Amino acid sequence: MVATLTGFLTIEPDVPRYEVTVQGRGIVVPMEASFAVGFLRLIQVRAVDPVEAEVRAVELVRSEWSSSLFAAQNRGGAPYLTIIRIGILSWWSRFLGSPSGYLFFAEDGVLMPSRPRRRGT
Repeated sequence: MVATLTGFLTIEPDVPRYEVTVQGRGIVVPMEASFAVGFLRLIQVRAVDPVEAEVRAVELVRSEWSSSLFAAQNRGGAPYLTIIRIGILSWWSRFLGSPSGYLFFAEDGVLMPSRPRRRGT
C-alpha cells in the first residue's frame, strides 16, 4: 500500500518477481589450486516485465561484484555480464528466500568452491 497526498491508502498493483541467472566472464580469480574464469549469480528482482528484470539484475550483480572480495582479487578484467535464464517466480517462492553467493567455474566449465585465496598464501 502507498500513502497518497489526500491521506487515503491505495493498493499497488502486483509487480511480478523474476529470478534471473546472470553469467559473468572475463575474470581471473584465484581459487584453491586453480583460477575461476567466470561465475553464475542467481538474482531475484521485482519488475514490470522481463526486460526491466534483466536490466535490474545486471545492475545489481555489477554493483555487488565491484565491492566484493572477489573483485579485489581479480587478475582479469571486469566481468562481462550476460543473461543465461529468466523466469517469473510463483507466489510461494517468496517463502523460500532468495539464493546468495556466486557459483564460480574454471576454463573447462567445472564448478569451483567460492572462497577466494587469501593474499600471501
